[in-house]
Amino acid sequence: MQTFTHVFRNGVSAPAYRWKNPDGSEGGIVAESATIHPTAIISSTAEICPGTCIGEDAWIGNFSGIGADVSIGADVSIGKDVSIGKDVSIGNGASIGDGSRIGLGASIGAEASIEEDVSIDSFARIGADASISTDACIGKYVSIGAGSLVGLGSTIGMDF
Repeated sequence: MQTFTHVFRNGVSAPAYRWKNPDGSEGGIVAESATIHPTAIISSTAEICPGTCIGEDAWIGNFSGIGADVSIGADVSIGKDVSIGKDVSIGNGASIGDGSRIGLGASIGAEASIEEDVSIDSFARIGADASISTDACIGKYVSIGAGSLVGLGSTIGMDF
């Protein structure tokens, strides 16, 4: 594994390397301080910031950026062009759709489904098995209960 200094999207410069996926294909750029399960698949244009932990059989899509100190559970699927802020927690089996944005310190429960182009602001909490539909916006510090459904294009807890 060849390491190099990389300036991550958050502006932090840190030692990094190219991930090698389980099938031998070249993966994305991973900070040396990140902990990645060997079965994880990280697309070649994805970026994993320092201190992040990614679980077994997780999948990270192209052009996605995973912030520093993020915890991603087993069997999590993160689509393409997703942005995940610092200190986010994503439970086992959750899915994050293409183009979604997850803010600083947010929490996504196990088996939660976040569809495409969803915006979840800082410190929001999405319960286990909740479903957030396409184009929904969840405001700062909002909590969505376990098993809840947030409909297409909904806006919850945002200033107007």
